[in-house]
Amino acid sequence: MNIRGALSSDLQLSVSHLGYRPDSPKTVTLVGATKDDLPEQIPFYLRRAIPRLKRTQERPDAFGVHFPWPFDPMNGEVQPERGEGPGRYVYEGMLVREETRWGTVWQGDFSSFCEPGAWAIETEYQISPPFMIRDRVYERLELGFLNFLHAQRCGCEVPGVHEACHLDDGVLEDGTPWPAAGGWHDAGDVRKWLALTQGNLEGLVTVAEHGHHAFRDRACDEIRWGNHLFHAMITEEGQVFEDVAGGEVPPVIMESSGNLEDAWWYENHPGCSAAQSDNRWTDNRPGSGDERLVRRFYNPAVQFAFVHHQRQCSRVLPDADGVRCRMLAERAWRYGRGRGHDGRTLFVAQELLAALEMNEMDAVRELAGELIARQETGDETIRGFFYEKDRVDAYRSITFAESPVWALLKLIEFAPAGLDDLIGRAREAVAFYCDGYLVTDAASNPFSLVPYGVYVDPPHPGHQTFRDAGGGRGIRSFIQVFGRQGVIHGTSGVVLAHAAVLAKAAALLDRPEWRRLAERQIQWTLGHNIVNRSLYNGIGYRQPVFYGALTTQIPDATCVGFIGRPDDTPYLEESLALIWSTLEIWDVPYHHLMKALPWITG
Repeated sequence: MNIRGALSSDLQLSVSHLGYRPDSPKTVTLVGATKDDLPEQIPFYLRRAIPRLKRTQERPDAFGVHFPWPFDPMNGEVQPERGEGPGRYVYEGMLVREETRWGTVWQGDFSSFCEPGAWAIETEYQISPPFMIRDRVYERLELGFLNFLHAQRCGCEVPGVHEACHLDDGVLEDGTPWPAAGGWHDAGDVRKWLALTQGNLEGLVTVAEHGHHAFRDRACDEIRWGNHLFHAMITEEGQVFEDVAGGEVPPVIMESSGNLEDAWWYENHPGCSAAQSDNRWTDNRPGSGDERLVRRFYNPAVQFAFVHHQRQCSRVLPDADGVRCRMLAERAWRYGRGRGHDGRTLFVAQELLAALEMNEMDAVRELAGELIARQETGDETIRGFFYEKDRVDAYRSITFAESPVWALLKLIEFAPAGLDDLIGRAREAVAFYCDGYLVTDAASNPFSLVPYGVYVDPPHPGHQTFRDAGGGRGIRSFIQVFGRQGVIHGTSGVVLAHAAVLAKAAALLDRPEWRRLAERQIQWTLGHNIVNRSLYNGIGYRQPVFYGALTTQIPDATCVGFIGRPDDTPYLEESLALIWSTLEIWDVPYHHLMKALPWITG
């Protein structure tokens, strides 16, 4: 049997397609074979990106001697030769077979190789995508974020992407016009959710403050574009509206949930099952009757995120722009504090982030103390995660997975005077979270992927797998398949939110091993995963086909990412049967990624 011919189309040599910083962790993983297909150990050779290593190949006599035979390049046994120059390798390692809960893999480490350049890894059976090693390799992701958001602009023409759209947004329920043009489409549809798109402001502020200096003006310009919408969504009294064109709850979801609150929220994600009636183009003419609805629901997460992010924007926007951001943040803060909320963990965390930005220390003491009290600090297998109010379940979120610990990290970073004891408790809580939850469960899979969440009462345990988290609780790497609303959502937002947590915590608490785990999360999205697929359009070499309902080919888009089968093994749709659950483009992973990068690169 010709093992190369039989397996070469199925075997993948997974690496980070973009590449690595010199001191990044570097792992190569061979996937796509069973334990009986290949030897237990396989040498791998790191060489220049081109040309390939020499192989024993027959060449027709009529073919010249200057160029290599261009057909079937994997045929023939590899003839490795160490040294500089064409067809030689500069580093050798060993792929070792491992039996894991995600199947058989062969893994090797080349973290000690730090030489800048363009490289690839070759084995007897497969070749990796080429990749870079260089100090500023992640700047390509900053550029991608800016390109993607610009392509997602609403309320203008984006040449090469879409014509001018939604100039007539929007109207209130009674038909009253409410000018709400601008902002961004958040995903593969054309709706504008403030819960999802406001986070882009933090990503943009991070690029403006810490990214390449050439990106600062673009980032600030994009902030202004987003604020065209956000500043239009706050009333004189200070309430921030939830969305434009979000849609209503379908009757079947309302009936199964029993009330609007349970129907609207799922896994701390608002509007997951909302109808698509306003996910459409309009005629751009105000008053024609096809305007989209501005929904006036009160969402405390949206309210306090507005405060948090507008205060951040005021740091990078000059003069009148920054003053207006501060003024509107103060108005929204007063309204949110006066109206209150039901005390769920997401709302407490978002309010704490806002209080820190507003320098409201009484609120900071109250809210940080409440968050810390909701952490699991026992001696079970998995600990350090947070609970919902009254510990009815563990805190999980498709979009805001990092919020409780991110708020505590912000407290540590700001270090307000007079709160030394509280800051010390926050440091302990962050360490519990990273070590007892993220690090511990990341060791359960071959790619060091952090978990999706803990379940106090695992749903439908006879139909889906939960690993033991101690105390009768379960834990999964991916969102549950069988749940109340049937929403099976990709987890790139969770993965990259925790990359930001680990990177920032590593810097603030001097734990460099957490930074390495943070980079492994980014590498998962860049191709070092079970199918060797980059989750960024235009970054890397093997992408799935991304899902855009009304506009395809969004430049530099990223997608919602992997889901898990009932047995909690990863799944990414690789066919042309476009499935939103894994392939829909989405802004949330990107803005979490931007939050991580400065803490990784220093």
